[in-house]
Amino acid sequence: MNFIIRNLKRIIRFWYCITKINWIKFIRNYSSKEGIVVVIPGIIKNYFINNLELDLLNIAALLKNNHKIKIFLGSDFTKFTGRKICYNPSQLLNPDVVKSNAEYIAEVVTAAEQKGNHVFLSSYEIQFWENKEFMHRKFEELNIRTPKTVIYDTALQPEIKELKFPLLIKELHSHASLGVHKCESATHLQTLLSDENFRKKNPKIILQELLNIRKDLRVILSGDEILLHYWRINKGEDWKPTSTSHGSGVDFFTFPEQWREYIITAFKKLKLTTGAFDVTWDNDNLNTEPYILEVSPSYQPNPPIVLKDKKYSYGQFKKKLLFNESWDKLYIDCVFAIRSKVLSNWIMNIKS
Repeated sequence: MNFIIRNLKRIIRFWYCITKINWIKFIRNYSSKEGIVVVIPGIIKNYFINNLELDLLNIAALLKNNHKIKIFLGSDFTKFTGRKICYNPSQLLNPDVVKSNAEYIAEVVTAAEQKGNHVFLSSYEIQFWENKEFMHRKFEELNIRTPKTVIYDTALQPEIKELKFPLLIKELHSHASLGVHKCESATHLQTLLSDENFRKKNPKIILQELLNIRKDLRVILSGDEILLHYWRINKGEDWKPTSTSHGSGVDFFTFPEQWREYIITAFKKLKLTTGAFDVTWDNDNLNTEPYILEVSPSYQPNPPIVLKDKKYSYGQFKKKLLFNESWDKLYIDCVFAIRSKVLSNWIMNIKS
C-alpha cells in the first residue's frame, strides 16, 4: 500500500477513535484512585503500530458502559494494587529480546494479579496470543477437535510418523497468516530445517495435517454469544492462507446454524473472555464435524459490507482511501461494538 495512503488511513482511523470517546463522560468519570486502569505503553510508537486506536477504544467502551477510568502511560502496570486493569497486547509491552511477547507479558500480568489486580487479558488468556504450542496443548487437553498436530523439535528433528505430506508448518509465535508454510514433502522439510537461521528462530514448530479446504469461518465470541462471523473464501484451486490480504472473498451473511452450539460449547471450554475461532470442515462439507484451526484472544475483525455491486474485492476495499463508508470507519465502528460487549462481560465476570 502506498506510504501516503497508508498513513492517511491511519489518521482517519485515529480521528474516528477520538469521536467515539464521550469527552463529557471522560471528565466526569476520570478517577486516579477508583478508575479502571487503561494501559497505554506509548503514544508515538503505539500510533504507528495501530495499537493506540485500540487503546482509545478501550477508553470509549468503558465510558459507554459508564465506568470510571484512569489512563496509565507506561508498560509496568505491576505498580498497581487491587485495581481493574485492561491493556492491548503488543510488542511494546515486551522489552526482552529473548522471551516471546506472550511469555513475557504473561509474567508481567501474573505479577500484577498477585497484587490483587484483575487484568484483561489475564495471565491465562495472554498465553493463547501468538503461542500456538500452548493453544494446541489446550485443544488436546480439552478435547477440542483440530487437525492432527505435532509439536516438532527442530534441533532433534525426529522422524514424523503421525502425519502425511503435504502438511502445514506453523511457527509457534506468529499471527494472521504470517509464519504459515505449506510443506510438500519430507525433502522440502529437511531443506527448511537445514537453514540454521530458521532453526535458531524456531526451536520448535507446529506440523499439522493439511485439510482439503477452500474456505474457513472466522467466529468472534464472548461468553455464550457470537459477536461476528464471516467466511473467508479462497477463490483459487490451490491452497493458500484464507486471510483477505491473500485475496480471499468474504461472506458475512451465511452461517452453519447446525453447528452454532457446537462452536459456542468449544469456546466456553477454553474459559476465555473473548476469542476469535477459525473453524473449517474437511472437503468444505458442512455435514461433517468441524475442526477448530486456531483461537486468539486478541484479533482484528473484518467489518461487514456488501460488495455485490462493487468492482473490487474485500482485500482491495481495505486498502482504498475512502471517506464515505470507508473500511476504516466501519472497522472502528466494529471494534468499538465488540470491545464494549467484551469489557462489559469481563467486568461482570469479576463481580460474579
